[in-house]
Parts: sequence; structure tokens; C-alpha cells
Amino acid sequence: MQWKNQGKLKKLILTYLAGSALLTVGSGLRMEWINRRGNDTERGRKRIRALMSQGRFQQFPLFSLDEIARERKLGQVRLSVFLRDTEEDWEDKSRIRQNRRATPANSESSGAKNKSAEEIKCINKCSKSDRRKFAIICPGGGYAHLCTDKEGYAIAARLNELGYSCFVLEYRTGFAARSYAPTQDLARAVSYVTEHADQFDVDPEDYALIGFSAGGNLVGLYGTEKYGWKAYGTAKPGAIIMGYPWTNINHWMDHPYWNIWKGLIGLYFTERSNLYYFGIRQSKAKRDSVCVQKWITESFPPTYMFSGAMDVLTPASHHADVMAQALEEKHIPCLYHKYFRLPHGIGLGIGTQAQGWLEEATEFWEKETGQT
Repeated sequence: MQWKNQGKLKKLILTYLAGSALLTVGSGLRMEWINRRGNDTERGRKRIRALMSQGRFQQFPLFSLDEIARERKLGQVRLSVFLRDTEEDWEDKSRIRQNRRATPANSESSGAKNKSAEEIKCINKCSKSDRRKFAIICPGGGYAHLCTDKEGYAIAARLNELGYSCFVLEYRTGFAARSYAPTQDLARAVSYVTEHADQFDVDPEDYALIGFSAGGNLVGLYGTEKYGWKAYGTAKPGAIIMGYPWTNINHWMDHPYWNIWKGLIGLYFTERSNLYYFGIRQSKAKRDSVCVQKWITESFPPTYMFSGAMDVLTPASHHADVMAQALEEKHIPCLYHKYFRLPHGIGLGIGTQAQGWLEEATEFWEKETGQT
């Protein structure tokens, strides 16, 4: 009888391991398929080509050559500039298109009738003299690398279409990310843009931070007084915008997984990131220092956030839910969407439940800063 019960238990364990493994593999494949469909990386490339053709695209290191010579890792830190189109820019492009079409002389060669709906929308938004807000975008990558194409350039291109200037930050990753280096890089980016506000035609006091995954962790930390804007002496962000953020660094200890394989994946990526961030000698106290929700105070900026329940890497129940609860406890304005079928790494989320989130996030930002 004992042997029979042991055999049943063994069969039950093997069934659980095999079933949960299949579910995990299926989730990973589904995530990859949705990512390929939902990430409009070509949008970002087209915008860069357009800016380059106008001589308006800028990408440069944020540290001086002397600083990079002393510490080569600083060479990783770069800022890409995506300035909004003005009404004059759209008129120039419209004239170029009309010349290429060789329209008849008696046709209406100018005016709104020959512009696409998207062009008219952009002109109406960009021509507003008070639209000088800007955003700094921090792509994700687990502090190991950066997903700049889908979570940087594509987002910047769409923000330009909506009438906002923005900047994509490439911060230090890998072993160069130790000792809060990414937060220092973000502070340098904020300071640089605000110091050159006239050059970029932006309002130095009115900006948002947008981050995905580990980039969400980074912008979240910068929203805190202890590790962010107040510590570095910069202006407070007008809003924090987070996509599937990695906020709860100790999540695998605080919130056990029913699926052991997802738990192991979470443990691997968490420990890999912790190794890059803190080195071999680390502790729970150090990991707690980058758990964003533990450092939220009443001064934390208004926050827009979305995440997915089927996210294999940063499931909402272990990260965004915890963050949302902390924001609610401190009475911070927050708009949070939790999508059941949403995987990790969707970027713009085209074709997913979250499609249009960026437009909603900018509306939230406008509302919370007193502009409509």
C-alpha cells in the first residue's frame, strides 16, 4: 500500500512538472509571437531616417571625453534626441510630397484638404505654443542590455506624432550598472536636457519619465525622494509612466509562484540583475533599496502604469499590483491597467489589449499637470 501511494505521488509530481513546463514554454512562445506583431520597430527607424534627412537627428554621449577616458564604461551612456515637428516642418514636408506627385496647376496644391488625417492631427497638436513638455524614455533589458528599438525609438516616434519632444536614454548595463549607475545616468540626462531647454525648445519644469521592465524600475526609483529627483537636485517629474515594470526585486521570496518554472525564470533574471547591480556581495537590504514601492512617499509623482497577468518575466501580481497598492496607500494619483492576456515586452502594444496606452498615458500626464 505504501509503495502504491508513493507511486501515485511520484506520478502526480511528474504530471505537475510536465504540465507547468508546457504552460511556461507556451507562454514564452506566445510572448515572442505577440512581441513580433505588437512592436512597431520600423516606426522608430523611419522616424530616425526622417530626422536625419532634415539634419535634426542627434545622438551623443552624456559624459565628456575626459570622463570616458578615466572610466570607459561611461561611453555606454548616450542620449538620442527626437524633437517634435513644428507646423513649419509639416508644411515643408507637405510641399515636398506635392512636388513629387506633380499635381495639376489648377488643383489645390496646399491646404488641409491635401493633408492626411494624421498630418492634420499632428499640425493641430504641434502648433500649440504651450506644448513644450518633454519625456525621457528608459528602455528595459533587465540591466543586462537595452531593448532600444522596441521600447525606445518606436515610443519616441509615436510621441513625436502626438506632438511631444522626447529623449531616449541608453544607460549603463551589465557590470557597469553597479552602485546605482543607471540612476546617475538618468539624473545626468535630466540635468542635460533642462540645462539646454532653450536649445531643445522644451519646458525644463514639465517632463515625464517613461520606462519599461527594468527601465520601469529605473524611472520609478527616480520618482522617489531618497534615490531620485530630490537626491540629485533636479526638477520633480510631472508624471511617471511605467510599462510592465520590474519594481519588486525580492518578489520571488515575498510572493511564491504556483508554477515552479516561472518561479525559476523569475529567480534567474532577478539574480542576474542583482549581480549586475550589486556584484557578488549583496544582501536583502541592498535589494530592498531598489524595490520602488518601499520608498514611495506623498511626494511621488502621478503614475500611469500597465502590466499583464500572463507576463512570464514580471507578472503583474508580483510587481505592478504591489506598486499600485503602495501608490494607493500614499494617495498618489494613479491610473493602472492590468490586462489578463498581456505578455512581457510589447512596447507600443499594437494588436493587443493595451493598444493605445501611450495616448491614454499622455492624456493622464496632461490632466495631472493641469493642462488639457
